[in-house]
Amino acid sequence: MLAVMDQEFRCRKKVLSDSEMNDILAIIYSMPGAIGVNAALNIGYKLAGRKGSACALAGVLIPPVAIILFITTFIEMLKNSPLTGYAFISIRAAVTVFIIYTVGNMMKKTFRCWKDIVIGLFAFLAVEFVDLPAVYVVVACGILGMLMYRGNEQ
Repeated sequence: MLAVMDQEFRCRKKVLSDSEMNDILAIIYSMPGAIGVNAALNIGYKLAGRKGSACALAGVLIPPVAIILFITTFIEMLKNSPLTGYAFISIRAAVTVFIIYTVGNMMKKTFRCWKDIVIGLFAFLAVEFVDLPAVYVVVACGILGMLMYRGNEQ
């Protein structure tokens, strides 16, 4: 969903700049709750205020609710079908591609110099291999960034 939103609002319609989209993504990832809902609320508000948030939220919530209601109507027919299993395998593959695409785009925008790579690598290693809580890593990376970029305005 984020890859589609990025493509639509930043690339195609050009209503958000790279920095605005990065700011929105940072807010979305730091807020509790579903990422799609957070993205809809933030982008909708940025584009059209409260009405934009309401419309974006409706646009994000109505389709999945309608699909779930449709599927639950026919769940008994669908649960034993081999096609259902194949559909979920295909969906999983598509979601993986979207995640890889989004991560690649975010890395291109985020890692502008070697200092950015050092901070990102530190965060990855600390969370993945040292098992530090993510909250501590975020705070440590913020402090590390302030120290590394002191006197450097980018």
